[in-house]
Amino acid sequence: MDPSCLKYYHVHEFDAKDILGTYCSPTTDRTMLEELVIFPMKELQKLQASGNFRGGLLIDFSIGPIIFHLLPICEVFKAITVLETNDFCIKELESWINKEEEAFDWSHLSEVFPEMESNSEKWVEKEETLRRKIKQVMKCDLSQENPTHPFVLEKADCLLSVYLLQKISKDKDTYRRNLKKLSSMIKVGGHLILLGGFHSQFFSVGDHKLHSLTFEEDFVREAVVDTGFTIEDLQILNSNVCSDIIIYENIWFLRALKVREVL
Repeated sequence: MDPSCLKYYHVHEFDAKDILGTYCSPTTDRTMLEELVIFPMKELQKLQASGNFRGGLLIDFSIGPIIFHLLPICEVFKAITVLETNDFCIKELESWINKEEEAFDWSHLSEVFPEMESNSEKWVEKEETLRRKIKQVMKCDLSQENPTHPFVLEKADCLLSVYLLQKISKDKDTYRRNLKKLSSMIKVGGHLILLGGFHSQFFSVGDHKLHSLTFEEDFVREAVVDTGFTIEDLQILNSNVCSDIIIYENIWFLRALKVREVL
């Protein structure tokens, strides 16, 4: 597909509910749900269960008004700040936090996520814990010197970014610059967790086809190390999805430790 025909997640308007309805709902293709939603949840649940992963502040910088990735680890952080580049997604997430009637219902995941299976009470309890832990939802623009201007964030013990960095980075140089901005938000000794897709091309939101930066494993490894991290784990899931609404070959989950500041 001609890249010039694609729209950008952080620039163009779309219905935030279309992201949830397409990729996270009970009607989502089961294989796609397993790869895009359940795989990240399982990897994050492993971290939570290890007992070695916890801290004060978690910064979340992820695509859309999603919460599934925060549920497995919300209990091990004292506070969560959510950063978002899209105003429509901010509004939709706040709708869920405030338990508004029209908010997206995530309870179907209790039936497909093994740790929550057949335990709706535990799922509700997890959601309530997450609502309490989210202290603020803020607009973020990585093209600015201070992405959260006029607010200055304290440095985080962990920054988690699910799928978003590839969507807002038009090329590899921009990806590196954006990753450097995210690194500046993390304490030395803190963690970076990134999820993305190798050989991704685009993804659909309603009638819109949106940009997704394509690259391979070597690039993301180099970019992460160059921005001050040591990679501790990289899990890669080969895709079995065959779809005309999204194209990628693998989903990857990367965990890295920040060892130095990069000026």
